Amino acid sequence: MRLTRSVAIGALVLAAGALSVLAMQGRPAGACEHPPREFKYPIKAGAQRGLIMFAGGRQHMVIAPSYSIEDVPAEKIKNDAIEGFTSLAWVIPVPALPDTYEEASAKLFASLEEFTRPHEAIGKNSQRDDNDEKGEEEGAQFFEPVKAGAYAIQPIKASGDKGSLELNTWLDENGFGKIKEDLLKYYNENNFYWLAIKLSAEKGLPVEGALKPLHIGMFCAKPTYPLKIRAGMGAFDLELYLITRDEVDLDKSKGFGLHTIEQADSAFLQSNRKTTFDVLPSEVRDLVKNVAEDKPRIGQLRKGEIYCYRFMGSELDAGKLTTELTFEFKASGDKRK
Repeated sequence: MRLTRSVAIGALVLAAGALSVLAMQGRPAGACEHPPREFKYPIKAGAQRGLIMFAGGRQHMVIAPSYSIEDVPAEKIKNDAIEGFTSLAWVIPVPALPDTYEEASAKLFASLEEFTRPHEAIGKNSQRDDNDEKGEEEGAQFFEPVKAGAYAIQPIKASGDKGSLELNTWLDENGFGKIKEDLLKYYNENNFYWLAIKLSAEKGLPVEGALKPLHIGMFCAKPTYPLKIRAGMGAFDLELYLITRDEVDLDKSKGFGLHTIEQADSAFLQSNRKTTFDVLPSEVRDLVKNVAEDKPRIGQLRKGEIYCYRFMGSELDAGKLTTELTFEFKASGDKRK
């Protein structure tokens, strides 16, 4: 789905009654999940799984957060769902306005885990920049809202102090809470977009679990994953897969607290580090089979040998990051023809 239409701030609202108000009073917005405002039990963000597929300035990203609810009385749980817990909301920054949104297969990460299972060791294309907003007027720009399965997504772009104020006002009024000023400043100065995401479940959500994987496609200069946004939200674990045409500089990715299987334990190697598109799990290949923009870009993954990295981060502290998580290629870069 390619989205271009925008509307003025204040003119765009979600359909009345479609989703409940989703942030806890006084809680800051961010990658951390927020239950309905009236929901009184504390929620804790859990480990997160992610996937990036990148080639030729084109990125497909899948995010699957998890959560747990604490101190819920047994009488409030029926059929593994908590009474009144019917929705979650969170905000993530992305380096460009996405053109693709959909739910990904629930089997995606299990398939990737098996594909990259460890085993014992023995003995540049020109970048498309459709979203460059240099010289744009200050303010918040709201793009066409999107439905992707059970997800309702509102893309937003904020520019300047006025845009930051308008963005935080809208987020607060619509149940997301406010983004911390230092994070808001960093992302807006670096030309990021915001995705305000709401997930609804009429039958209720369980005490703990992983959310449905959300797939987003966009154009961007380098592989990027929303990590810094979790600053101040406590330590968390991340398992992140990266599929790309070119070899990644693993010394630089290690600086973000991420390790490959080999970096974590030299006695083991990752399966299928070098591979080809045709042998990737079908759930991965399906992510890019129907997007027209992918053919000259991410379609490059179909040609010859590619790399599949499995990164792990334990007890990560996003507050220590000075920049967003990005990956750098070795000297060859993403330049193969």
